[in-house]
Amino acid sequence: MKQLKTRQICFFFIAFMPITKFFMVPSILAGQAHEDMWICSVVNLLLDLFTLTALTVVCKRENTDFITLLKNKLGEKGAKVVLFIYAIYFFTKAFLPLQEQKEFVKLSLYINMPTDLFFLPFFLASFYLCLKPMRVFGRVSDVLWFFTLSGYLILIALSFNNVDWTSLLPVGARGVKNVLKGSYLTANWWGDCVYLMFFIGNFAHGKKASLKIILCYLLSGVIVLFAMIFFWGTFTSIAFQQKFAMTQLSKYTTVINNTGRFDYLGILLILFSCVFGLALPLYFCSSLLQEVFPLKKRWIIPLVVNVLILVLMTALNRFMATVTLVIQNYLSLFFIIMANLLPLFTLLLKNKEKTNENLQT
Repeated sequence: MKQLKTRQICFFFIAFMPITKFFMVPSILAGQAHEDMWICSVVNLLLDLFTLTALTVVCKRENTDFITLLKNKLGEKGAKVVLFIYAIYFFTKAFLPLQEQKEFVKLSLYINMPTDLFFLPFFLASFYLCLKPMRVFGRVSDVLWFFTLSGYLILIALSFNNVDWTSLLPVGARGVKNVLKGSYLTANWWGDCVYLMFFIGNFAHGKKASLKIILCYLLSGVIVLFAMIFFWGTFTSIAFQQKFAMTQLSKYTTVINNTGRFDYLGILLILFSCVFGLALPLYFCSSLLQEVFPLKKRWIIPLVVNVLILVLMTALNRFMATVTLVIQNYLSLFFIIMANLLPLFTLLLKNKEKTNENLQT
């Protein structure tokens, strides 16, 4: 029995792809490309869509999971090497989004008593999720897409009157170099198309399934693009100073002054989805390490992964500005290769049993 349904994969991308880009990414792009920051996201989105389209071809063609296909092509040892590298990729991919989320929770929701201890429950939830089968993310996706969209629409609606649409002009004034550099620096937050590679063989590819997945991924990308546009239109020249973008969009609206912090409802809805979205890389990291180092007690690797990233976040907290620059400038190429280039080679992977059947026929 398949662990996921096409519907759940569509909701998966809507629920979890946009949310990690609502916080620090817009300020990074604003500092690099200014009013062209949204074009940087267009570049990342098109790159992801290209990879996603290739992966849907494999999903339609194969009825076997990615790990089995990899073993058929590279053998047991070769497959383990690739899976171990992907485990490192997911672990590294989780670091900055987790750090920015921790800072947001600490400084925005606990202003009077900021402490890292308030973020510890996330790692308990993450450890619990890492012990569950893949179908758990399909089930929560059925619900959390509504949370993500509702929270997003609340914040967008509250900030609509504050947007200066003319600040987006002239389009392309910052040049191709700044746009491409902005896309490169934020590669860590994109590349979510890679998750579909690990969904291969885990869902029934029904009629028009590929089109539905591509359109839902495109929708999630459009959500991010509108967030970028609203962010620049609200803050313009001071946008690069606004560290937590999406949650600050509505802070100047008169509605809040009259009715209280109604925007907190939207923020909390997004944060609830973030618990699962941020746990995703740690989940896949743990699952791949379990495949590489099969232990009888399956809770050991998830525990090590969650404790290790917690220790690193705590130890490097004082040097986070430097760590962020190192990851952006030196590891972005690694993220692009792992999420956008290597998945294209899945087109070369074939199921041996299926190939033998075709030869006999």
